Amino acid sequence: MKRLGTIMMTALLAGIFGTLSAQYTGPGSTAKVKTVKEVSDNALKLDRKDTMVKLKGFIIEQLGDDNYMFKDATGKIKVEIDKKRLPAATFNENTEMEIIGEVDYDLLEGTEIEVKNVEIKVTGMKEENTTSIAG
Repeated sequence: MKRLGTIMMTALLAGIFGTLSAQYTGPGSTAKVKTVKEVSDNALKLDRKDTMVKLKGFIIEQLGDDNYMFKDATGKIKVEIDKKRLPAATFNENTEMEIIGEVDYDLLEGTEIEVKNVEIKVTGMKEENTTSIAG
């Protein structure tokens, strides 16, 4: 019985401290703006540290249900975006986006970004406005 109690306490503490390491991804987050090339070149290191990155560019293609191809001036990278995190407004390959997510590096499958926040960048007005869609 003592052993069961010890196991339950360990699981509880692991759950509490595991959630404390999560990173905020909303407005004012400290995710650093990176380029696709910087993420690709440092993917293993960024994945190990569970680093949140911010990328600015365009979603140019849907690859599957939650998988898209994202591109900026330096290259392309696969991104995974849950449907609940997609903007309510329609967008296409010409819509400038800002994504924040966690780098996921896999030796066989390559690098992808698990997106936590998506913003459509609206330009053409006096000030730049953003529509933030956080899930």
